[in-house]
Amino acid sequence: MSEFTGKVVLVTGAGNGIGKGIAEKFAKHGANIVVVDYNEEAGQKSANELTKKYQKAIFVQADVSDPEASVRMREKTFEAFGRIDTIVLDAGIAYHDTVDQISIEEWNRVLATNLSGFFYTVKAFYNDFLTNKGSMVFISSGSALTGTGGGVAYPASKAGGEGLMRGLAKELGPKGVNVNAIAPRVIESGLLTVNYPTKESQKKLIDQIAVRRFGQVADVANAAYFLADPDNSYIQGQTILLDGNRSIR
Repeated sequence: MSEFTGKVVLVTGAGNGIGKGIAEKFAKHGANIVVVDYNEEAGQKSANELTKKYQKAIFVQADVSDPEASVRMREKTFEAFGRIDTIVLDAGIAYHDTVDQISIEEWNRVLATNLSGFFYTVKAFYNDFLTNKGSMVFISSGSALTGTGGGVAYPASKAGGEGLMRGLAKELGPKGVNVNAIAPRVIESGLLTVNYPTKESQKKLIDQIAVRRFGQVADVANAAYFLADPDNSYIQGQTILLDGNRSIR
């Protein structure tokens, strides 16, 4: 029996991409899933697919930048399952703008979604984790280290999220809650092909990666599952750079 059989895992940004892959990983191992996404069509489709293939999954439409949405997120979770064991914080946005290009509104939107959205979600479930313990996994980005990958607002927001994660690890670790982050880089997705549209540009990028391949959604999902597993709870307050040893180049 899996460590997650009968447990409840909430994943923000789980309508597609990395978030959806993470949700499926936990569902395969017996967890009930709360799919949270701003996109109602994608989120509901993801929840339906998980329910059909694995365990029960529900969809909660939410804009994570709205603190009231996080409160409703918690209410829906407890209405359906009566508990929470793990949250994976993945929802995020980016603008590829330099400082002189990005508007104040865009800057605030990125910070509100990528940083405050993490905080609002954690705050909504905070007391539940004090009671039930469990784990939190932040999906950060290699951009927090390199300053690349999405204009200036994106790495700033991700670096802030890692600071929040480390503060929570200090605060909640003594209470039995495990808190860590994953910083993916060069994951094969739609965004990668936007940034590197030609075979030549992709070949040049792969040559910078020690394992000579792009990361896959499954790589991130496997890491999230590993960090959430209580057997690995001595890993606390850490960020795992998931980049195939591309390092900071």
